Amino acid sequence: MSRSRVTIVDLARELGISKTTVSDALQGRGQVADATRERVRAAAERLGYVQNRAARNLRTSRVGAVGLHVPPVVREFSFYMEFAFGAVQGAAALDTDLVLFARDPDHTAGRPFAVDGAIVVDPLPDDPIVRRLKQQGVPVVTVGRCLGDDPPVVDATIEATHSARAREVLDDLWAAGRRRPAFLGSDALFFSSWAFDVRAAYLGWCADRDVEPRLDDVAVTAGPDEVRRTVEELVDAPGVDALVCAPQGFAGRARGILAATGRDVTAGFDLVSLVGDPATELGDPAITVVDPTPFAFGEEAAALLGEVLAGTTGGPVARFHEARIRQSDALAAALGRAD
Repeated sequence: MSRSRVTIVDLARELGISKTTVSDALQGRGQVADATRERVRAAAERLGYVQNRAARNLRTSRVGAVGLHVPPVVREFSFYMEFAFGAVQGAAALDTDLVLFARDPDHTAGRPFAVDGAIVVDPLPDDPIVRRLKQQGVPVVTVGRCLGDDPPVVDATIEATHSARAREVLDDLWAAGRRRPAFLGSDALFFSSWAFDVRAAYLGWCADRDVEPRLDDVAVTAGPDEVRRTVEELVDAPGVDALVCAPQGFAGRARGILAATGRDVTAGFDLVSLVGDPATELGDPAITVVDPTPFAFGEEAAALLGEVLAGTTGGPVARFHEARIRQSDALAAALGRAD
């Protein structure tokens, strides 16, 4: 056989079967016997056949890429970078490329999305990106629920177990003798379903325990002075013996502030991050951390989008990704779980 590019016609001639059978065998479709499918694949490997993705995409009306959208306000947070790398891994398993949407919905015209499907992470209330994707007929998986007065119906949703893990941490604090944890949440600048859920979990836990809530919100873009003032005001109330921080990295930022107020996060006062930052929180034995394992989360989101594109979900679906808890040394010791 010639050294030129091997085609489906070449494979069909080599095997003595039709090019339609060869194509179906390579694509995993049609009613092709398993033995024939294996013969085709073995011949393709032996002869060096390389699939022409552009031609395949023309036949299937596919672009060969899926999109990922992260709200511009949080693109510097490490969670989203790790999530994106996981989504790349998941897209690779689908033999498709991943495109990171650069557009800011507040400053970008509604140009078409050149993708087969999209993952939208932490959609904000009445998110215009989700609406534009759906208006253009693009299949959408959201990481977190769509909120708003009239949330769009998306093809699938996957969420981390934020509420359950937040309640579990609060129960651990109670078991360790903490009676009034304060809560630092995310304000309206970034109020996705994640922010809503952990806030609701805290308020529900306080109601169940007959604890007076002590909470405040801060912008995810807050500077040092604003964070310091908010933390100092939160803990400067009778009985506050722990601080639970919702946004990633804010527990790490609060650690020095608490020390300056005389609160020892290694003994007598607990500090919690509900989305652990790998640089400042996950490696700190003084901070209890909820780790949403963002790389695996991204892989799962991409796999779910693959199911949507393959038409195997049978309609809109909702799934959960399991987050995990790593207790501080002090909390683990208080609960008798230290190594």
